[in-house]
Amino acid sequence: MTSETPNKACMLLKANTVEIRDAPIAEVGKDDVLIRVEATGICGSDLHNYSHGGVGKDLIKEPLILGHESAGVVVEVGSAVTDVAVGDRVAIEPTMFCRKCHNCKTGKTNVCRNFRQASLSPTQGTLCQYYVCDADFAVKIPASISWEQAGCIQPLAVAIQLAKRAKFGAGQTVAVFGCGPLGCLVMATARAYGVSKILAFDISQKRVDFAKKLWADYAVLSPKIAQGQDYSEWAEGFKASALKEAGVDSWGVDISVEASGAEACMQAGMTFVHSGGTYVQAGLGRAINSFPTFQIVAKELDVIGSVRYTAGCFKTAIDLIESGKIDLEPMITAVFPLSRSKEALEAVRKGDDLKVIIMNQQV
Repeated sequence: MTSETPNKACMLLKANTVEIRDAPIAEVGKDDVLIRVEATGICGSDLHNYSHGGVGKDLIKEPLILGHESAGVVVEVGSAVTDVAVGDRVAIEPTMFCRKCHNCKTGKTNVCRNFRQASLSPTQGTLCQYYVCDADFAVKIPASISWEQAGCIQPLAVAIQLAKRAKFGAGQTVAVFGCGPLGCLVMATARAYGVSKILAFDISQKRVDFAKKLWADYAVLSPKIAQGQDYSEWAEGFKASALKEAGVDSWGVDISVEASGAEACMQAGMTFVHSGGTYVQAGLGRAINSFPTFQIVAKELDVIGSVRYTAGCFKTAIDLIESGKIDLEPMITAVFPLSRSKEALEAVRKGDDLKVIIMNQQV
């Protein structure tokens, strides 16, 4: 690569405003690799960045390259790199952990005290044609995995981390609240890990249909809450009717996964799980929600949070795709060239598609 090599990138300028601009290519250090990025998945955090001009109160102060679910081909390696070679196809781990803090040293790299995240300002993202990262964050992928599927490896790794935390296994019944990309990938992982029955719920009929078509044994719309109805009363009625229709013991499910961030789903998830069971919170919504703490104690629930991924999750994701145990092609419902990134973001906002992929070299 030279300083004159074009590097088109989707840059966020402010809320709801992106442009395709030329971006400088970072210098390749001795431990780094330069990747020609082929595909990038778009997720809810990208949409949040796009819609708000940043994350939370941290609005961007300069143009930010979006994207963090990417894969591509190594085109240059640093002088000290030995495990990755030019020509290797790789998935990019977008969370750069320090490897020095207590959490990193105890295997909890996903909650590194000093992490940086691609597309989390001020760190630039991967929705560009060329991207430089530490070679340790480039994970080899086989030629049998399409670029479109490779753009889904990162969110699948997030689902695998959740599966590890929840201890998915044979014979279990799992309820998933929220049938977006994360919820569906959790279902895919649950199926690959031998879970016997998967129940899925959402407020969108299209997403319920996706779940039913792909991995759920039972998928329905969540019932509406009547005006003035108590959450607890609503959740108990929801549980009774859903478990009966799904053919599940009225006692409850083994594991509830909340993948939407909606307070109502948190209430339902806690209610659906049987005593001694596990509740996993993965969806992000409001910072503070009403939570049924009485159920946690009375039913002695294991309540778990799950975020990002840890060592081995990317490799497991790649192995599951390569082996055919997880086929992600059916959930990829729209593919856009880099030049139409704004349309891709608007498609995610509209919500008719399950997973949207951008092809970075198509300008």
